This record gives sequence, C-alpha cells and structure tokens, in this order.
Amino acid sequence: MTIKQRIIIAFLFVVSAILILFSLYVYYSYESYRENLMHDRLISRTEATKRFVKSLSRFKKEFFFPLSEQYEAVYDDKNKIVYTSDANHDYFPETSLLNQIRAEKKVYFTYKNTRLGYPKEGLGISYWQNGRIFVVIVTAYDLHGHNMSDTLRYSILIGNLLAWIIISLTGYFFSKRAMQPFDRLNAQLGEAAISDFGFRIKNFENEYNEASVLADAINQLLEKIQKLGENQKRFISYASHELRTPLTVTKGVLQTSLAYDQSEDAQKNSIQEALTQVDRAIDLSNNLLYLTEVESISSPIFMHSINILELLMDTIDVINQKYPKQPLNFKIDDSFTESEEGELVNGMFHLLRSALINVLDNACKYSNKKPISVILSKESHFLKVEIKDQGIGISKEDIQNVFLPMMRGKNSTHIQGSGIGLTLVKKIIEIHKGKFDIQSEINQGTCVCILLPIV
Repeated sequence: MTIKQRIIIAFLFVVSAILILFSLYVYYSYESYRENLMHDRLISRTEATKRFVKSLSRFKKEFFFPLSEQYEAVYDDKNKIVYTSDANHDYFPETSLLNQIRAEKKVYFTYKNTRLGYPKEGLGISYWQNGRIFVVIVTAYDLHGHNMSDTLRYSILIGNLLAWIIISLTGYFFSKRAMQPFDRLNAQLGEAAISDFGFRIKNFENEYNEASVLADAINQLLEKIQKLGENQKRFISYASHELRTPLTVTKGVLQTSLAYDQSEDAQKNSIQEALTQVDRAIDLSNNLLYLTEVESISSPIFMHSINILELLMDTIDVINQKYPKQPLNFKIDDSFTESEEGELVNGMFHLLRSALINVLDNACKYSNKKPISVILSKESHFLKVEIKDQGIGISKEDIQNVFLPMMRGKNSTHIQGSGIGLTLVKKIIEIHKGKFDIQSEINQGTCVCILLPIV
C-alpha cells in the first residue's frame, strides 16, 4: 500500500469517525429530548386524569388535548379499576407494577404494541383521597416524536453517505497534492542510470518541505557514493599497480638469472632479490586481506581480553627481527604501573597486532634509523600507546588523506610502501571502540597516539 493510499484511508477514517460520533450525539440528544418531552406530556395527562376523577365539573372547564393512542385508568387500593377511558384498551398492569407505583409515587415504563412501530410509553402516579391510595396510569404513543426520529435517522444516514463521498474525493485530491513533490522526486530517481555517479536531484531549490529535505539528503548520499566510487577505482588501480610491480620485477629477475647467471653467488643474489619482491607482494596481499576482513566486521563478536603489555612486547620483537639495526626504545609510564584497573583490553589479537606492526613499520621506514620511542601509559579509562619517530614527517595537506586506501604523502614516494597501512590501522582501532590520532611536521617526525578502552 502506498503512502498516498494510507493518507486517504487515514483521513477518511478520522473524519468519518468524527462525523459518526457527531451524528450519534445529535440523534441521541434528540431522543433524550423526545423522551423528556413525552414524560412531561404524560405527567400533565396523569394530573388531568386525577383531577377528572376528583372533580368532574372542574375538569370539564379545562381544555384538554389527548395524545395519540392515549389511554387512562385509575385503580383503587384493591387494584380495581375506578375509571378507564377505553374499555377495549391494550394495557393491563401487573400487580407488582401497581405496588411499585404506590411505593415510589411515580414510575415510567414502556410496553410493546404489535400495531405500532415503537413501544408505547406510560406513567403511573399514586395519590391519597379519603384515606385511600389510588393509582393513575396513562399510556400513549409518541407518534410525532417517533416520526421525527425516523426522519432524523434517515437524514443522518444520507448526510453521512454524501459526506463520506465528499471526504473520499477531498482526501484523494489532498493526498495527491501533498505527495506531488515525492512523485517528482521518484520520477527523477527513475531516470538515473546505475553507473551515473554524477546524478543529482534538481528542481527543489525554491521549496522547503519534507521532499526537499529528502532530496538534499539523497544528494549528500550520492556525493558520498561518488567519492566512494572514485576511491574504489583509485584503490583498485593502485592495488593492481602495486601488486604488478613486485611480480613484474620478480619475473624479470628470474628470467635474467636463467639467462645470464653462471655462478652460484649470482644465482643466490637473484633469488634473494626475487624473494624480497615476493615478500613485498605478500605483505601487500596480507594488508589487503586484513582490510577486507575489517570492513566486513559488523559487530565485535569475536573479541576477548588481551594483555596489552604482552601484545606490545610481541610486536616490538617482530619489528626488531625485521629492522635489527633500528634503535627502538620502549618505556612504561608510571600512570600505567600505578593503575589499579589492570592492563587488559577487549579486542581481536591478530588485528591489534597487525595495527601496531603497521604503525611501527612505518616509523622504521621513514625515520632513517633515528631512534623510535614506544610509550605505554594510562589516560582516564583508556590504555595509551604512543609511537614517536624523528623521520621525514607528513605535510598538513597530506595528513588528511593518509587514511584513504593507497594514498601516501608526497614526500614518501621514494620509500617503498603500499598506502594501506594507516587505512587498516584506523579501521581496526575504530572497531575496538578506541581513538587514533596522528601529529606530524615535515622533517620533525611523527607521533601516533592509540587509545584502547580498558576492560
């Protein structure tokens, strides 16, 4: 069901409900008025009948109009009829009703007459005369009132039917007009090509409504999708280039070795160069696989407690083996040793290890063998790892782009790298609900700060 149809149905339901409630109020208000008016008329007839029985001469002087189907009767204290207006009457009261009238002084009642469409109404009152209690009963049929009720009910039914038709048409045109901006929006979206990332919704500049807000939101989303598509193309291009380069070099080295290397030492050198290029391709492939794994994680369901000190020592050991001549200073701050909260973080060991290795590997590559500091401390409810180097640094223009896949600083092109490391690190830290920050200046070094929440 479309929104337009829902608006029509809701509008029709609400207005119809209000109209029906109002109609019921009018009808039952009239019925209450009719009953009260009939009761007043019955009271006047019973009083007239009582005066008639008491003083016939006085009653004859009064002007008295009977009601439709009116019948009067007077009963003595022994339930015998003292007076009746019609011997062939249609009502014979029960003894219980006569006793009830004597007890309550005044009783209204109704009874069914097969000749009439509605019940007849009656009133009984009691009075004392000459030490005896008499009961006066008057019944009548409110012909005029019931005819008015039928006319009113018929008028309400026809009026509600016409109103329902008018409400339906009004709701249709109202919803059509209200949904017109969304129809234009939908029409434009239907014209967009799947591969057209430059598509934008138009013709909403001079309007401000829900459709224009939605159009702006869709345009913003399309801009993000366009940037994502461009980044994806650039990523695929760079990744293909980075993978092709070491494979091409490896192939060339091996072909040259087969053709020209005669000595064992020359063959070993060629094999070593080929292995270096293979390692480069493997590192790039591993980073791409890690990046794919990280981007596919929707919830941290495989996380467990990790000892941050053991993780750092393992990472530093890996870096020392890869860069044996690189000075690396590891320091544990007093804020960490004095902390009572422990040294555990919640996470995935292999991903955190990959993130720390990438950061330290970058520091080693770009520091030109100058000392690197690794500081472990505690800050609020986080464990803080700072990695400082004295390398070439990152410019202010490049520091915003280093987190994009395959993007590297302009001053790092002469150093071997893939441009995936920091992208991977940032995503891993975000998955672990941590914080990641880089501060850097050209030729002054770089400081990477990683904060991970304490278990």
